[in-house]
Amino acid sequence: MNALARLAAPLLALGLAACSGGVERQSTRPTAFDGEVLRVSVPRADGGAETFSSLRDEWYSWSWFPFMPGHSGRRWTMGKTDRDGVSLAYALVSWDNDDPTDYLSAGFWMRFEGARTTRRLDAADATVVPFVDGPELDPAARPALPLAGTARYAGSAGGVYRYAAPGAEPAAEEFTAAMTLEADFAQNTVAGCIGCIGDIALEREHLYLVLGWRRGEAGAGHDPAGYEIRFAPTAIGRSGGFEGAAAAVTHPEREIARAGGSWSGRFSSRPAGDGAPRLAAGQARADFAEAGGIAGSFDSIFTVLHPELLPPRE
Repeated sequence: MNALARLAAPLLALGLAACSGGVERQSTRPTAFDGEVLRVSVPRADGGAETFSSLRDEWYSWSWFPFMPGHSGRRWTMGKTDRDGVSLAYALVSWDNDDPTDYLSAGFWMRFEGARTTRRLDAADATVVPFVDGPELDPAARPALPLAGTARYAGSAGGVYRYAAPGAEPAAEEFTAAMTLEADFAQNTVAGCIGCIGDIALEREHLYLVLGWRRGEAGAGHDPAGYEIRFAPTAIGRSGGFEGAAAAVTHPEREIARAGGSWSGRFSSRPAGDGAPRLAAGQARADFAEAGGIAGSFDSIFTVLHPELLPPRE
């Protein structure tokens, strides 16, 4: 399986008890944080788990500015090497200053099979599994969803963008974009869009640091600006989870011959002032083929906030 196909394959839904057709699927949360030590556990294809501890496996750590009011933020890169390759876990964590165990985490696990060095790793050669987690996203903590009305959420999505021309090896880049989400509680559905506000843009903040890239290296060779990824309305489960398999990719200047994707997520068990969940988080995937055989994919994690948590517009 080539690198583009590996990333485009369905990813493990970590920590998100999604719902499809009214059936809830529970899963083990991928992270634990006690205010000082972060632990990450990623299920493997063989049924086991890849585990990381910021106390044992930290390669480096530094602060970051979280989007949640009243939170502090830190990010970790953790790594392990074995006979068959290299495994990395990159995580962003923000926590309530008054209660550090009330936290949100997001990141991705990357496996470089066959790698013999930890320097200059290429994301195009990796299997990538994203995760989003936190106590308020725990499947056991069900939100009290409103019975009527709507709520609009806004935030960000980010992850790995890949693009390949026929006969060429796929290139991998990090991307970031605005994401919007609209919940209709009367209909018990939620829909979303990546790139409908502003453009999808290349990022130089996370993978570049994790993989030791320098600025100007590892260009995907194709600007992602202009693409929009729309996720059709899907049902919200009783525990606040959702999962959809209908996605459309459009571009105003390019002919999209085929597109597909999926997304899954969970509403927070903590309400905003109007009773709607204060945020939602999850993961989203889209792949597409353009006329002439060019193919691409977007794989991301997302967090969107209720309007009362968003900073005031300038």
